[in-house]
Amino acid sequence: MRLTKSHVISGVLAVALLGATGTAWYFAAQARTPAQRAEETEAPEDSVVSVRVEEGQLIDTMDFTATLTRTGDFAVAAPASAEGAEVTLVSKIPVKVGDEVNSGTVLLEVSGRPMIALLGDVPAYRDLEEGDEGPDVEQLQKALAQIYGTPTTGKFDDRTVTDLKKLYDNAGYSVATTSEEVVEDTPGDTEGDTEGDTEGTDGEENTGGAQTTTVEKVRLPASEVVFLPEMPMQIGKIDAKQSAPVPEGNALTLVSGDWKLEAELDEDVASELSKLGDDAELEYSSGPLEGLEVGVPELETREVEDESGEEYYGEGGDEAPKVEKTFAIFKFEEDDVENEDELVPNTDQSVTLIKGRSAEDALIVPLSALWTDSGDKTMLTVLEGEDEKEVSVEVKVALRHEGRGVVEPVDGELAEGDKVVIAWRDRGNG
Repeated sequence: MRLTKSHVISGVLAVALLGATGTAWYFAAQARTPAQRAEETEAPEDSVVSVRVEEGQLIDTMDFTATLTRTGDFAVAAPASAEGAEVTLVSKIPVKVGDEVNSGTVLLEVSGRPMIALLGDVPAYRDLEEGDEGPDVEQLQKALAQIYGTPTTGKFDDRTVTDLKKLYDNAGYSVATTSEEVVEDTPGDTEGDTEGDTEGTDGEENTGGAQTTTVEKVRLPASEVVFLPEMPMQIGKIDAKQSAPVPEGNALTLVSGDWKLEAELDEDVASELSKLGDDAELEYSSGPLEGLEVGVPELETREVEDESGEEYYGEGGDEAPKVEKTFAIFKFEEDDVENEDELVPNTDQSVTLIKGRSAEDALIVPLSALWTDSGDKTMLTVLEGEDEKEVSVEVKVALRHEGRGVVEPVDGELAEGDKVVIAWRDRGNG
């Protein structure tokens, strides 16, 4: 269709008319009366964040951790060197913490050779071998007698050899042996010998027909036996590491005797326990003694190494300084524990100290709802009625724990379900 000049002019006028109308609508929409503009420029009203007062019991507690241990311990040092080994390494750790130790238990394997536990008061101080005599041989025989009925003669005799072989065989190892050359005299051609002749015509020594024989003897290296003063005992701690050189000092620690719990206390807990004394109320929570009645602990002060983590260099060395720490020792009867298999040394037991306990119908609010007025009074802001009028109520805080508090009204009224303000929030920022 062909556009005429009149059609073009009409279109232009229509567009202009629409633009003018839109502009008029925009300015009309932006128009405000002075009252409207004043109302809109006023600060927005604050909104409040509130919670309801709860009724219940609040308990103020302090938690700390104690560790299971026993009253007696016995340190086992790794041998300086294993029999026949060029390198002294921990080749096997056949036990774990909590295992029971009896006569014949292999405590450690060092460079392929065992360290076997036996009953005895005197540590092994020499290697023993077949034919030896002495009180240490007698101690070995008494230890073997507990297992095999070995006679106690004080001499490393054939029966001792047999029973020692059994001990090693049951442990999965071969017994150690040693070889030596023995000269045996045999009848020879003595014709022409003159009594007292000791040399031949060529000046060489005349053995008179003697022969040498290699004799193998069973032996017990001192490095392969650990005599313990009592049995059974229990593995309390293992310092040795698999496939690592034997540690300096103790390879492991055995424990025995009565069970106990021991806790190293921080200053706050130590102070609270000291203050409460026999009136301290404690509970066992997570751990092997959970639910068991807790007795009042004994408090001990000891000097221990400062483990604050700060590097220390003392005069003439780098020995760490000592600090005093308070320890709590809890005693209990093993028979009272429901599952005795859970009694493993160095197991953690959580202990809860109850500092305070409110009535069961106490009024509880968040501590964030409390504020202090100019007179240093503790206050709550309560929202009353349908219009939620803000009313200040003076309260006394009877107990605090983990962000909540038990409150009692001093001036004003407060009840379960009342709304208390914990924050004022600007609507413009909400």
